[in-house]
Amino acid sequence: MDIRSWREKINLIIYNSKTKNLRRLKLTSIIVSLIAIGSLFYYHGFSHDEETANLLQDIVELSFAFYVVHYLVKVIYDFSPRTFLRQNWFEGIMVLLLILEGISFNLFDVLLVQTFFNTLGLENMGALSVVFLQFYLFIVVFFELSDNTNLISNIKLHPSTIFIASFLVIITLGTALLMMPEMTVMEGSMPWLDALFTSVSATCVTGLIVVDTATYFTEKGWFVIMLLMKLGGLNIVSFAYLAAFLNRVGFGLKQDDIIEDFITKEAFFNAKGMLIKVFTLSVVIEVVGGLLIYFLITPDMPFESEGDKLFFGMFHSISAFNNGGFSTVTDGMYAPFIREAYLMHLVVALLILLGAFGFTVMFDLFTPSLMRDRLKHPWKKPQMSTILAVRTHLILIGVGVVLYMAAEWKTTLQDLNFVEKSVVAVFQSVSVRSAGLNTADIFSLSTATLFMLIFMMFVGGNTFSTAGGIKTSTFALICINTWSIIRGKKKVEVLGRTIPNDDMLKAFTVLMTFGGGMLICIYALCVTETHILEMEDRGLIDLIFEEVSAFSTCGLSTGITGMLSDSGKMIMIVSMFIGRLGTLSIIFAFSRKIITTNYSYPEEHLMVG
Repeated sequence: MDIRSWREKINLIIYNSKTKNLRRLKLTSIIVSLIAIGSLFYYHGFSHDEETANLLQDIVELSFAFYVVHYLVKVIYDFSPRTFLRQNWFEGIMVLLLILEGISFNLFDVLLVQTFFNTLGLENMGALSVVFLQFYLFIVVFFELSDNTNLISNIKLHPSTIFIASFLVIITLGTALLMMPEMTVMEGSMPWLDALFTSVSATCVTGLIVVDTATYFTEKGWFVIMLLMKLGGLNIVSFAYLAAFLNRVGFGLKQDDIIEDFITKEAFFNAKGMLIKVFTLSVVIEVVGGLLIYFLITPDMPFESEGDKLFFGMFHSISAFNNGGFSTVTDGMYAPFIREAYLMHLVVALLILLGAFGFTVMFDLFTPSLMRDRLKHPWKKPQMSTILAVRTHLILIGVGVVLYMAAEWKTTLQDLNFVEKSVVAVFQSVSVRSAGLNTADIFSLSTATLFMLIFMMFVGGNTFSTAGGIKTSTFALICINTWSIIRGKKKVEVLGRTIPNDDMLKAFTVLMTFGGGMLICIYALCVTETHILEMEDRGLIDLIFEEVSAFSTCGLSTGITGMLSDSGKMIMIVSMFIGRLGTLSIIFAFSRKIITTNYSYPEEHLMVG
């Protein structure tokens, strides 16, 4: 009897128990993963005696042993093990790594991953990489559970509600982590309001901060902030794909329409594949960007080791691409030893630009198969939304550069040559769209420049990107509609296409709700922050700039963030949260469903203007 015959006999024997046992294993894996992640957070967040530390390490080791057993059981139960191994190759590599780590640690008392990071000078990253691995294994099991059961699909929640809940969960966990004693250099825990502010700012990829990130947090605290920026940036662009994947049979037509505001119809039916593409592309861009920043660090910059340089590069790459705005250096990119590193400024600006462009634009423009197809058939063009987004974005950057140089030529830029002036102007024009990193002293800028920056922050970046604001598509549609009315056209047309009335109504709704929300918050700040208004070198423009920066999740500041009262901090927290999620998401989450719209009242003409 050959191996195949033996395999068929085994399959027949285990067939009846397969579904039940695999489901039990998946549920157990979720519980084991949560316990292990909690143990890791407790281990890294607090100081422990040797006995407690050993106990926590044992829990993590047992969880990894369980994952290995779980994976092997799945291989045994699968009717075609070779196909299973080929389709789940990455998970197989992770399990193989766990096996090698177990053998190496138990026989030679050496951890391979820890040794690798120690060689690079990133001692803390080796230990914290275990957290990444635990999260990955948890996500794998979660996807399997949702794919093979109706547990997730039976949860009939509005997509916007799920979207808001996902951010609240990340923010809550981030706040708890930042309050752990090991995250800051201060004795005890970070005050809860400051921890909440920092967590919201990082998760909503804003960059406003009430403490100095460089001196207040430890390397573990920097790692948490970096993780929050990554999760926040990834969440905003991957949510629709994740929702489509988890609820393929759980959404109605109306919910599908809302999800398709984030993604294309073609991508909707390949949500899992697109989710993987989004994650992979983001990691590749961040790694390449981090390495470029690392190689541009000069010997005169005050970094103690190669590990510090590498971490600096990766942190700022993630911060730039996700438009996070945080920096591990006091004064950020305006620090004295980085201020004149113009090549590094251009790399960071490019990362910011790619993050603000959005994944749908990058996929449409740079997918190799599409590029080859366009070379063979020049008449084939990118999608209209891509062309409109790129044109609007680049026009606004160009206008920003011209206005910045015109206003600052004889003031903040007077000591620089033309090339240096151009780089500074380009960086500010790109960064102001939502990144929050700056290579100029915002407080020293003229009032005219501050108003220009306020407008640029208000517009923000492209849809389905890490940027905030009302988005370039909204701004473009409103401008096109205005031009159509001036020319006497009855319909809104652009690039040979007619824009549906529903899209125009959404654009004006975003404009009104976004602007209205900002005005309410500015009024509230004027009430709560009278001590700032009473300062000789401060005024209303500072509060307006701060609020627009928060609501647009930009993160630039004239320097008053640390001066805010507790009430002012809460106003900014709400602003960052609403600005990141978008006013439409908030409206859809709490609005009531209309039973029907198949009716209309008699028309009545109103005087306008």
